[in-house]
Amino acid sequence: MRTAARLATTVAVGALALTALAGPVSAAPTRKGTTTVVPSALTASVLAGVAKPGYLDGGAVFGVTGNYRDGTIEHVGGLYVNGVGGTLELRNFTIRLADGKVSGIVNDSFRADLFSFSPADAADGVVSLYFTGTASSAVVGSDAIEGALAGTATVSLR
Repeated sequence: MRTAARLATTVAVGALALTALAGPVSAAPTRKGTTTVVPSALTASVLAGVAKPGYLDGGAVFGVTGNYRDGTIEHVGGLYVNGVGGTLELRNFTIRLADGKVSGIVNDSFRADLFSFSPADAADGVVSLYFTGTASSAVVGSDAIEGALAGTATVSLR
């Protein structure tokens, strides 16, 4: 379960391009662990920043909250992404290990599935994240990048 949680978290945050971010932000809570997401080039091209209490350290790093033993890995912090309607704020990511989905709260309004991953890949603690149709529509206004690589996520649970 611990390795699966690591992989799911890795997938959730994988879409972030860390090299495109400038300047550190405040540290995320790490008592329960962290998820580090290294974005693909595509994700890096739309990434506008990291929302507190996330921070940059070899990728976008988000603190794990809640009880991850229930099959979900919850996070604090988020990302700012340039989308078709302006900048989107994506926060409080949740990785659902059973169905291979990563959701987030969009602009403090609603929760949506943003990334997908293969639950079978979670065993090694590293997963590849792929854009969902919802995320594709928000970023480019169509399904043009649905299924495209968003990044790689690595989960470290304590």
